[in-house]
Amino acid sequence: MELRNYLDRSNDFELHEIYPGVERSDYDYIAERQNLHGTTIIESTAHLIKACLGAGILGIHEGYSYGGLWTSLVANILLGLFVPYNMLLLIDSAQRMYIRLRVPRLSYPDLVEAVIATGPLKCFRRFSKAFRYSVDSFLFLGFCSTCCIFEIMIAQTLKEVRNTLNTLRFPISIYILIVSVPLILICMIRSLKHLAPYSMVADVFCGVCVLFTVYYSILQTKDEERPAWKSVQGLFRFCGVCIYSLDGIGVALPIENYMAQPQYFHIVVQWGMAIVVLAVACIGFFGYWAWGDNCRSPITIHMPKNTVSIAIQFVLAATLGVTFSVHLWVPFKTIWYYIGRKHQR
Repeated sequence: MELRNYLDRSNDFELHEIYPGVERSDYDYIAERQNLHGTTIIESTAHLIKACLGAGILGIHEGYSYGGLWTSLVANILLGLFVPYNMLLLIDSAQRMYIRLRVPRLSYPDLVEAVIATGPLKCFRRFSKAFRYSVDSFLFLGFCSTCCIFEIMIAQTLKEVRNTLNTLRFPISIYILIVSVPLILICMIRSLKHLAPYSMVADVFCGVCVLFTVYYSILQTKDEERPAWKSVQGLFRFCGVCIYSLDGIGVALPIENYMAQPQYFHIVVQWGMAIVVLAVACIGFFGYWAWGDNCRSPITIHMPKNTVSIAIQFVLAATLGVTFSVHLWVPFKTIWYYIGRKHQR
């Protein structure tokens, strides 16, 4: 049956029967979800943290310089509440649709097509396919563009380390080609379950880098006052940088789809986003407080040129590589879906 005709038979959404004698409320999508490599709560939390803590955290201190110290901190906290709220809204809607359609999981394009096709606004139901393809396009372009930024940031970090060591210097394009090899290899891991150990190790390394960065920023803090407010335009610029540093809603549904216990996704969001918001706020606040309007991105530029700093930069590059693989997983699944429809898998 076409999805757009799904609700035409009855106006009673709660008691609408799919098959004779079977009601929607009887369907248990958790029991029906057969994940060969289902992720645990801890592994899912690690994926969410890694997906959110990307290259944006290396430039959040410069974002604070746009909006002002205390204004940016308040906006950072508010956006840190807004992003997980949207994640929970999305997953709650998806889990309602699992019961309504009697399916164990839905991808982003599947979900938007089902919601439009079965929604109360009948005039939009015939556009469900258009919504599906638009979501596919936006996700593919958005995540591929983000991965390009990650690759450039990793290459730029390695270039700075080589320049610090006074070794042979190459243009940035050569470093991009060099880092492409390990990035392609880690992207060969197609299961989130098998990628989870890398995410957990990367989260630990990222936490160490955050602590080191905050510690060094506090050491560099001067008695100079930083403006609490700058301008409306600066506030909007900060919000753009902050959302880029926090947002992981593009991987929220894929992470939920591969959870062994999807009913606990709210715990994943609560703990994961709390860690993300705290890390972003600490680096942004103390980074701007230490270097003021002279701050530049990435924040590793301001680090001392010693062994510890060089090691931290290598670790940051490695953690960005794991983030790259988590983000590229979304456009890969998009392409794989359309290839699988045309050819045998």
